[in-house]
Amino acid sequence: MIAKIAGMDDLPVPTNSQHRYSRDAVGRPCLLVSGLAAVVLLCGCGPSLLYCPRMVKVPAPPVPEQHASPVLFATDRQPESADRLEFSGNLNPTGDHMTYGAKCTDPAGARPDCEVPSVRLEKNELLRRITAARSDVVLFVHGFNYTFDESLETTLRIVERAKVPATPLAYGWPSQGKVGAYGLDNDMSEWTTDHLADFIRDLAAAVPAPYRLHIVAHSMGNRALLLALAQLDLSRAHLGQLILIAPDVDTAIFKVLIARSGPFQRKTLYVSNHDLALRAAGFLHAGTVRAGDAAKQYLVMEDIDTIDMSLLSAGVFGHSMDVYSQVIFDDLSGVLKDDTAPQRNLTACTVRSVQRLNEAQGTSLPCTVYRLPSK
Repeated sequence: MIAKIAGMDDLPVPTNSQHRYSRDAVGRPCLLVSGLAAVVLLCGCGPSLLYCPRMVKVPAPPVPEQHASPVLFATDRQPESADRLEFSGNLNPTGDHMTYGAKCTDPAGARPDCEVPSVRLEKNELLRRITAARSDVVLFVHGFNYTFDESLETTLRIVERAKVPATPLAYGWPSQGKVGAYGLDNDMSEWTTDHLADFIRDLAAAVPAPYRLHIVAHSMGNRALLLALAQLDLSRAHLGQLILIAPDVDTAIFKVLIARSGPFQRKTLYVSNHDLALRAAGFLHAGTVRAGDAAKQYLVMEDIDTIDMSLLSAGVFGHSMDVYSQVIFDDLSGVLKDDTAPQRNLTACTVRSVQRLNEAQGTSLPCTVYRLPSK
């Protein structure tokens, strides 16, 4: 697997002032504010990393109607109420640590009203539901600072806003759901790895042919997912798309783990040079560069489509899936339907430093980044 990264981009940091913190904003509140202030001051305006053809703005696509619906889940969080299927941010210390079920969920975060009741399930019952559904499955692994219910809401939001006929399935690891708990969430994302690996192994086998398992991860959830996938030897026949959004993973570690992630039909990496939360995460990790942060690099690799979503709204810190532009969900729809980047009418850009290296050394390292249009 060959990878190359390149330096600072020239797009300005957005001044969008959304009403709330990013769900995955990092660090203790005071450290977060000071860290974000530092990265804003340091980002500046340098030479452009990418050469892109002239882009045409597109009108903002309408957000499709969303409906309350049961979402299947697997979690190693500690149960708070067995009757209401409520879970805390603590780890479940008992048994095999896992709980399974289906919970009525509203992607708008309102009080859900479903015709089908919420229910706790045994693992075999959940897997039988997967088999009986006879559809593709979209498994979502959430990031830092998510409550259990928020992880279900985002899972359903992905499927409904991407308009794909798939079964939504959430994996909920023990995030504290607090901005100041970044360090503990980091530890929990590693603690959950073995449980996630066991679940994915059984889940992939339960998806009946010709249907496939697609996996979407966001932020810190990418770390848990990639560590889990590295333990597995999955069949390509069961796998669809691997979609990694704004990974809060050290770039060098990401390159090693993605090479061991399994034979998915395609792997897609979404990055942004306006993701201040990932920049702050790099600051908290001793100045490392996170794989989803394109402020000073673009990570380009063999057999992976790198998608730049910098031009689109993603909340105050550029990292919140609940306020992502519909343009991003429309592109996710294309990925989940197996459309290639050219088929999705993305703009093909060239990473300048890799292009210069190829010209100087006669190599053919990958150097294409696809940019989503602005609206």
